[in-house]
Amino acid sequence: MWRGHARGVLVRSCLWLALATNSVASAQVVAMPEVHVGMGLPKPPYVMESGVAGLDYDIARQALAAGGYKLVGHMLPQTRALAMLRAGQLDGLLSISEGIGGQDFFTDNYIVYQNVATTLTRRNLKIEQIEDLANYSVAAFQNASMVLGDRFSMVVSGHSDYREVPAQITQNKLLFTGRVDVVVGDRLIFRYFSEKLEPQIDARQAVSFHRIFPENPRRAVFRDARVRDAFNAGLKSLHANGTYDAIVKQYLGPRP
Repeated sequence: MWRGHARGVLVRSCLWLALATNSVASAQVVAMPEVHVGMGLPKPPYVMESGVAGLDYDIARQALAAGGYKLVGHMLPQTRALAMLRAGQLDGLLSISEGIGGQDFFTDNYIVYQNVATTLTRRNLKIEQIEDLANYSVAAFQNASMVLGDRFSMVVSGHSDYREVPAQITQNKLLFTGRVDVVVGDRLIFRYFSEKLEPQIDARQAVSFHRIFPENPRRAVFRDARVRDAFNAGLKSLHANGTYDAIVKQYLGPRP
């Protein structure tokens, strides 16, 4: 009788402990404050179409989580997101530069975009500077002439065979089918869409990336300095424990 009673007490105690542990864990999850951020429109592999994945998104999400905050992303045009930040309707923005002005708090650089001129390797085209693009037909991403600097704008303003395309996968199609000599855009976005082309387009052709544009490091910005500080601390943690490199490898694989 006593043994049965003791056994019952032990079982109830274990159940109570398990429930208490789960309650504490649940409370901790619920207690993590949410940070609502604008993150632009989808641009795989940085922000995937789902809005809850991507190289940029995952780094920011895990940096904030390591700092004690939960990221809630909103895919919005950058101009609208900036207006919402100024109106206090968002807590921050991802992937920007300090040129937006305002009195908000900018994080350390956490990701680097790299626009390049991409050509088919077998064509052996000579592109060592922006001005060399004047010698070839070029397709760039939409609004490239406004965001890639004065030198680029000067070259393409009088270019008779320059175009901008709204869907960046179109650039890949134009290059691999030989309809343009050069495409201009981010190299990781180019690589991503190369894997999405129709089977009849040979995307296995070797390409060369001509680094004629400077790297474009990006930051996040927050209205609260405490969130900025938590992000920076979390980012350092991701670098130290290997999580940052694991996220990059997840989206880019072992290729350089």
